[in-house]
Amino acid sequence: MRFDQLTRAQKQKAQGVLQRLRAEGVETSVSQVGKYFDDACEWDAGTITMATLLDRTGWTRSAPVETIHRAELPAGVLRHVRAVLSADGTAESAEALELLPEV
Repeated sequence: MRFDQLTRAQKQKAQGVLQRLRAEGVETSVSQVGKYFDDACEWDAGTITMATLLDRTGWTRSAPVETIHRAELPAGVLRHVRAVLSADGTAESAEALELLPEV
């Protein structure tokens, strides 16, 4: 759906979702939020993960908002956390893996 086809309330919702997306490092525009309004609202409501939203829309993140720096974790701990998240196989774990540095 195009942004100009949204109701006034939907446009306000799209503006709010856009601000939250930008805070998460997502590079998009209000017209793109309008185009993928239902998906964006699902993410905002917590129904889908950020990874799912990015897959559906093709949007990208400029950088993870919060990353764990390599110096903050011992190598053994980092390897263990990565192994556990990899084995889990959920979308949430995949999203968490993106935030962890390589060992």
